[in-house]
Amino acid sequence: MKDVHVLNSLEEINVVSDPIRLNIIMNLGLTPKTAQDLSDKMGVSRSKIHYHLKILEENGIIEVVDTELINGITQKYFLPVAKAFIPNSEIFNKNLEKNIFNFKIDAKDYDEFNKELKNLIKKYNCEKLDKESFQVQIYKVD
Repeated sequence: MKDVHVLNSLEEINVVSDPIRLNIIMNLGLTPKTAQDLSDKMGVSRSKIHYHLKILEENGIIEVVDTELINGITQKYFLPVAKAFIPNSEIFNKNLEKNIFNFKIDAKDYDEFNKELKNLIKKYNCEKLDKESFQVQIYKVD
């Protein structure tokens, strides 16, 4: 399972924003579950759960992580493909300059990084912006 899955289209955002599908993703969490497990937990019919699981799987939001044959029926166990789902900001503003920086920081260095980041924010935070300005977003994923 990845830490973060970036949603790169409005279609992907629509897929995960459906209330039942969002509830499925949240109920899956980090423990693989079957459609029956989800149906029991959510109080939604198994056929409706299967319908939404199929859409989530087809769009790469969840995946089958295990199967088990029970009384001649194959049970599929599902998990989300990532711990977090974040929309790509370019979806909302096609004029954004694309500079993506992706890196990992060792846990022992995080406090120092956070301190330096706060100093950078103080240094570059602007009250009045020119016509051209840039937005920087940083996500911490555990």
